[in-house]
Amino acid sequence: MPGAPGDPAFHARYSELMTRADHLAQVEANRGADRHSFSFLCNRYLASTEFAALALKTQDDYRRTIEARLLPVLGPERYDAIGRASVKAVRDATARKHSPRTAHKVKQMVSRLYSWAEEEDLLPDSFVNPAGGIRKIKAKSKPIEVWSIEEIRLFLAHCAPWLKTVTLLALYTGQRREDLVTMDWSAIQGDIVRVRQNKTGEPLDIPCHPELAKHLKKVRTKFGGAVIRDAKGKPMTADALSYEIHHAVRKIDGMPHRSLHGLRYAAAAMLEEAGCSVIEITSIIGHRTYQMAIKYARQRRDAEAAMRRVERKA
Repeated sequence: MPGAPGDPAFHARYSELMTRADHLAQVEANRGADRHSFSFLCNRYLASTEFAALALKTQDDYRRTIEARLLPVLGPERYDAIGRASVKAVRDATARKHSPRTAHKVKQMVSRLYSWAEEEDLLPDSFVNPAGGIRKIKAKSKPIEVWSIEEIRLFLAHCAPWLKTVTLLALYTGQRREDLVTMDWSAIQGDIVRVRQNKTGEPLDIPCHPELAKHLKKVRTKFGGAVIRDAKGKPMTADALSYEIHHAVRKIDGMPHRSLHGLRYAAAAMLEEAGCSVIEITSIIGHRTYQMAIKYARQRRDAEAAMRRVERKA
């Protein structure tokens, strides 16, 4: 302290220190309040080892849900005071503004946050996960149509050359769009296509169908990199690829609406028709996709068989 009590310099310095002490006290008080906020809980989770271990796409999805759907509404609230009614209110508002699917993701994200918080001992022993027991909003789902052989031939006959690579890769590997766009030429060696699935992290070795192998040999370049490239030779995102397929389908006369995911279903149906076992099919396609694909493919085959019976009796 400069000077002595009574000196102007002494009192100026004393006033400065008291102001700083008040400021620090306020910071500590605010920090204590933030420590119990929902924002604090979300930030802790996003910085956690568990979050870092997730696939990058999953991280992006979780982060968007937290930052766009949860923090604007629940951020300032005490996370240990949020109840089921609050979660349902956020979910219902999301359903009205966006879709039931997006609303369900909100509910799932809250549930995951509180499950993690419980593992971290951030919650009172008597606290109940506020997302527990909240049912999924029922929504009308539009079935994904399986491409028929005739539709595949029609599309291949009229689509742009670079889309033939997309079509044959999707049909003969049965992979999701995210895995198609990340396929690299270095992963295609001989008669094997090596894939590490983005969603599951599972490594797969898929035998290359002769038709696919013939096509890849024709379009392969010495430069390597991504197998799927757009008309300008640039790698693509999954969303861009879906859009290009959708746009190309619409331009072909006589072509019904079909999606890129429908080719994945067609792959499952083709494997089943070839006599592959459930284990063989699901090792490539996945169990849920297999179930849905076979459901639609069998309906089509049963309908065709029924009409042939009618024709024979006519």
